[in-house]
Amino acid sequence: MMHGLTNYSLSFLGFFLIFAAVLLPDINFGNSMPLFQTIDFLLPVIAVISWKKRKEITSLGYSLIPLIFSLYILISIFITKNHEELNPYFEIYKMFKIALLSVFFSLINFIAIKNLIHLLFGLLVLVNLLHFFNLFNINYYLEHYYNGGIHIKYFGLDSLGNPAVKRLAGTMGNPNTNGLLFGVFAIFYFPFNFKKNELIIFFVALMMAFLCQSRTLMFIIIFLLLFLLIIHHGKFKFRQWIIILLGTSSVYFLSWMLVTSFFKYPSYNNSLLDGSALLSGSIRSRWESWRILVDMILLHPLFGYGPNKNFFYVNHIYSENEYLLMTWRYGIVGLGVYLSIFIYPLMKFWNKTTPYAIQGLFLVILMIISAITNNPLTEKNIVIIYIFGISWALKNHFLNETHAKA
Repeated sequence: MMHGLTNYSLSFLGFFLIFAAVLLPDINFGNSMPLFQTIDFLLPVIAVISWKKRKEITSLGYSLIPLIFSLYILISIFITKNHEELNPYFEIYKMFKIALLSVFFSLINFIAIKNLIHLLFGLLVLVNLLHFFNLFNINYYLEHYYNGGIHIKYFGLDSLGNPAVKRLAGTMGNPNTNGLLFGVFAIFYFPFNFKKNELIIFFVALMMAFLCQSRTLMFIIIFLLLFLLIIHHGKFKFRQWIIILLGTSSVYFLSWMLVTSFFKYPSYNNSLLDGSALLSGSIRSRWESWRILVDMILLHPLFGYGPNKNFFYVNHIYSENEYLLMTWRYGIVGLGVYLSIFIYPLMKFWNKTTPYAIQGLFLVILMIISAITNNPLTEKNIVIIYIFGISWALKNHFLNETHAKA
């Protein structure tokens, strides 16, 4: 009985970490200190539990990748003479945290907390709908306590303060990051069995993702559907494909109607479909930043410039491309280690046709594509969700292989 209670408590702690990542605000100890997550204070407990349960770890190989990366970052700090500053060491801490979480999440019983995941999704939908309609003055709290900042201040407005398209920023504080969050839930709820409840909750997750008006996520969703249609076209019947495609199109149309206040304003996502996104200001600013980073990478391609966060702060540069960011910071060698975080699970799931393998593969693709125009792995909340999802898929893969050998 005690053993069962311990396993349940372990799983509940795992759920709480996810809950804290997406619904609890960061803790601020002052302007001179970085923002802390609730999980930061629980890491010692997680480390002790992981050590005591070390014989049950199923993802040791995967957790070694971010651990090696953290050691490489430490070396790069001294090679690039960043060792006298404090903030570069937080990058080591981030990778160490990823390694520890991948170990801990492999220990929990995901089935035991499945209903809690449903509850979490319901709460997120509720909060985001309250945010969309700004009920109970919720946008004030999202702006000031959830790092919403300008995205909440100008929610539904353009830069001049005139009414415009709405883009859900939610508890993530950013429409692109919030879109990734609901993109993960859409993958989690993909209706492999085509039960009525599965279809409803899947389309709700897609709806919330579309309301974020992230062009990158829009492209990813189209890519994933085409990928599934080409690679696994025989997995579903013709009627089921029609339901998925018509349902997705209908949900997109409904979201388009809502975010534009019944088509009063141009849709942000539609600029991807008509090609005007390539001429937008956000793309131009990205190209300018990328050109600066590429020119600097060519000067120091092997080890880069180290974490060197102050360079971006002082010069007001946003990388908006994680591949360039990692190459600029850690050179070609560091980029290779970074890519291994995605390549490892990609290789594990590529030829598998089970639902968990397809979902794990989709999760990796979500991160790989989003990293072209965003920094998903360095986003502290999304990386926790990613590690949780990959740990779930890898554990299922491990159990499936164990049963097959037996």
